[in-house]
Amino acid sequence: MARLGRWNDIAYAATRHAKRRLDIASPSSALLPGARRLPVCVFVHGGSWQRGDKSESVLNRDIDRAFAARGCVGVSVNYRLSPEVQHPEHALDVAAALHWLRSNIDKYGGDPERFVLVGHSAGAHLLLLLLADPQFLRAAGVEDDASAFVRGAVGISGVYNIVRLANAPFYGALVATPAFGERADQWREASVTSALTKERGKSPLTRTPLLLLTAEDDFHFGEDADELEKWLRAAGSSRVERKVIAKRNHFSILRELTENSADEAMQHISQFIQRVVA
Repeated sequence: MARLGRWNDIAYAATRHAKRRLDIASPSSALLPGARRLPVCVFVHGGSWQRGDKSESVLNRDIDRAFAARGCVGVSVNYRLSPEVQHPEHALDVAAALHWLRSNIDKYGGDPERFVLVGHSAGAHLLLLLLADPQFLRAAGVEDDASAFVRGAVGISGVYNIVRLANAPFYGALVATPAFGERADQWREASVTSALTKERGKSPLTRTPLLLLTAEDDFHFGEDADELEKWLRAAGSSRVERKVIAKRNHFSILRELTENSADEAMQHISQFIQRVVA
């Protein structure tokens, strides 16, 4: 593996919080004077908006390095969790991280005009919500339309329909209520498809190349991905790719990204990144 530079626990918001931090990993060659700036792969972890951390040993640790090893500047982002905060605070934190990265990533060898956003589970929800509804990035101070710098996005086992999640047997209310509240209107407002409907075809997400991955064994999240793909195609998007990864579940689909160099999901992601940043 090529030598990497690495910076951990960088604060990205003016109001400090232990969770408002990110890690960066860059190929050392990108830090040399005159080196060409590399695409920036920004990863946001899952955990039901209540758990998870960029340094979590089982799932998320070293994912920034995994992307850096494939020729990107890799970034892994934390955000505040429920029940300390509720929607939309998680999304606003991720938006603040993107604002900081646009202003600072060139110092770490990254190209501020070539971002690829990658999220798992709740993290995929947050990233696609930011692309679906421009209000979050505007609130964080990002003046450009997301399509000006986001070249593509990858949702891994993403949660895109919060109403469906809240109504799921056994675990739905335990997951949705702490993060979004108890009312159906709150669940609808936080759903990616609702944000797309509100924007009436003008959403940056309809113009963003998108790779939707789910596992063979993935709760109901395959339905969410299928629904989102159908909606985007109906809205005129022709750049949606949909893949199901065999012999994986909701957790192993992410774990294998860093543990298995020949992992099918990582191969799909790497090829997608190469296409959209060219």
